[in-house]
Amino acid sequence: MSKNSATDAALEKKPTASASPALTIIVVSDFEADREKSWKDEISMARALAAQDIGAPFKVVIAECEIHQNERQPDELTSTLDDLEIVYGPDERSAALKDLAVAQCNTPWVAVLEADALPSPNWARLLMEAAHQNPDYDIFSGRTYYGDETSWMRVLNLLDRSFDDRGASGDTSHVSNNGALYRTELLKEFPYPDAGSPFLSSRKRNAAMQRAGYRFYSQRNALMRHAVGGLDFVNDFRRNTGYSDMMTLTHRSPLKIPGLTARRMKSEIGSALRVGGEYLKWFDWPLFALMFLYVRLPELAGMRSALQNSQHLKNTAYR
Repeated sequence: MSKNSATDAALEKKPTASASPALTIIVVSDFEADREKSWKDEISMARALAAQDIGAPFKVVIAECEIHQNERQPDELTSTLDDLEIVYGPDERSAALKDLAVAQCNTPWVAVLEADALPSPNWARLLMEAAHQNPDYDIFSGRTYYGDETSWMRVLNLLDRSFDDRGASGDTSHVSNNGALYRTELLKEFPYPDAGSPFLSSRKRNAAMQRAGYRFYSQRNALMRHAVGGLDFVNDFRRNTGYSDMMTLTHRSPLKIPGLTARRMKSEIGSALRVGGEYLKWFDWPLFALMFLYVRLPELAGMRSALQNSQHLKNTAYR
């Protein structure tokens, strides 16, 4: 699925407004620094949501930083979905914008997505079906991927996005930060904690939910396609990963680096053994081996930032 894959026919079937929909879908706007906001990712997201085959109305809320409040909203954004609202907050951090929108939500269920990760047409339906079929669970995640058209995409899928793929739908210890379905009252109970990286804040919140006894479910076939870049993208992603790995420790020390690195490498080898044959073509494995070693370098840089008592990871596109 590409960012502009929603067809005109699908758009004609856009969800209609309802006085009391069961679901609100919150979309956190992408940060666009040093230039006028284009709204291109939000328009693509509106198209993807209009193409959902859920068969029931839902409300869409876009959460945006107030620095863009006086800018003209594109007609294509507001005309694609009937029940769409844009809310503005003073903070540009994605966690704060998510919390702002969730606090105003009054439907029983709320799904939270990021504007650069587009849901497949059956995404909302599959998650709502999973919720109704598994009432003992409280949070339902889809699976994120980058696409599978190139070796680069396939390798990064396996390295970055397979940690929560057990090969089948079911119980999980992870919640997708790109797109998940929650019982609304539960999500209001657990706002994001303040942290130096959105990777870290989501980990801390998920851990708090687990300690409170809430259960997570993974719907493997509910796919979200995340935007992907080149080496700069990999470096930034892995710096955040290494930073968060170190910052989750109560006692941080350079002596912890080998153990953290070994733990992450063990997890990725496990993913490769578990689902690598499904993710990769035979000729992708050399690139996988190369990137498996390369990503340790930006992870190490992120750990070093954490050891320097940096309360926020600097020079990152993640907010």
